[in-house]
Amino acid sequence: MFPSGWHPHEGQRAFLEAQAPIRVLACGRRWGKTEVVAVECWRTLLTPAPRTVLLVAPSLEQARLAFQRVLELLESHSFIPQVRQTPTPSLRLKRSLLQVKSVAREGMYLRGRKAHLIIVDEAAYVPEAVVYEVLMPMLADTGGRLALVSTPRGQNYFYRLYQRGQSGDPAVWSLRSPSWANPMLSPATLRMQAQMLTARQYRVEYGAEFLDPAGQVFRTEWVDRALMLQPETVYGMVVAGVDWARYRDWTAAVVLYGSRERAQMLGAKRWQGLAWSQQVQQVAQFLQGFGVQRVLCDRTGVGDPLVEALQHAGMPFAEGIAFTQAFKQILVETLALMLEQGRLALLPEPTLLQELYHFEAQPTPSGVRLGASAGTHDDMVMALALAVWALPPAPAGEVIQTSGRGRFQ
Repeated sequence: MFPSGWHPHEGQRAFLEAQAPIRVLACGRRWGKTEVVAVECWRTLLTPAPRTVLLVAPSLEQARLAFQRVLELLESHSFIPQVRQTPTPSLRLKRSLLQVKSVAREGMYLRGRKAHLIIVDEAAYVPEAVVYEVLMPMLADTGGRLALVSTPRGQNYFYRLYQRGQSGDPAVWSLRSPSWANPMLSPATLRMQAQMLTARQYRVEYGAEFLDPAGQVFRTEWVDRALMLQPETVYGMVVAGVDWARYRDWTAAVVLYGSRERAQMLGAKRWQGLAWSQQVQQVAQFLQGFGVQRVLCDRTGVGDPLVEALQHAGMPFAEGIAFTQAFKQILVETLALMLEQGRLALLPEPTLLQELYHFEAQPTPSGVRLGASAGTHDDMVMALALAVWALPPAPAGEVIQTSGRGRFQ
């Protein structure tokens, strides 16, 4: 059953018609992922028997996209559900229920619920333990089904489940479908994206290939291990890093708590296109919400006046640091070492995870270039690196092995 007037392309139809308990869909950007997720929720809510549907995503903003599309489909077919938007979106249609949950906000607190259908959007960015330890048990009593839909992010658990489907496991159906499987996507758009991205990045983002990029600085397994479900007991102080930008890039802020011995991420946010005065106010308001005790900002270029403005906006302890190529390498090395050694816990913030995935070390005639691959950004990565640098040293008696200079040489 499909909504009237809605015509799936071949990949969408294959996903909707698959009968396996677990479905794994790896698709490129602009493939029609939000549409197919919304249609699957729509038709499940319209089945005669009462159904509970759970729509899970790394962030609430991501989950809202599909939720709003479900609501549009219902209303366009004269179904008027009861809708609640806060604290998280949900709707009730007769005796069936659709709930939206954010891994970043709720994580392990999802335990104990039951569902007939769980759809995980951007599943490659959701911690493995959430899927196996939290979501799958919720389907046990109902004999429910799990759908994992995402653009690939390296060869993590999402890739391993995809491989199970390809190997003929009857419990898992899987499909890898590139962006150009969507007949509505113009070849001109694809050619433009191919020119903007590196060949390898285009293969991941639009070809939906499971690749770990050559020159990847932050290995996928390090980042997956760092994805935080429940904060561990850490001690230290609340610190933040801020990377300023105005037009093409983003201003980004990341907040951490702890020390160089062990730290956890508390929050992250980014802004674009705002006047400098608005940016300063927005950043200050965001940081004040966490009770930040130390802030490090990039003062390269126009940074000095912004640091002073941030100090006057209620962050008197904000400090500026000038970025040189040598210092940027030290910052990146310190962040990479904390991730490699499992001393930093991250929230599943999709933008940050994508930036970490595409942050590369590329050789140049003058040395090594550290930064985002073509067509991507590294603002959140640099804000995270600044926050790590702002952390106090490990408590007395703790010895941390450093990588030394030249890690990426």
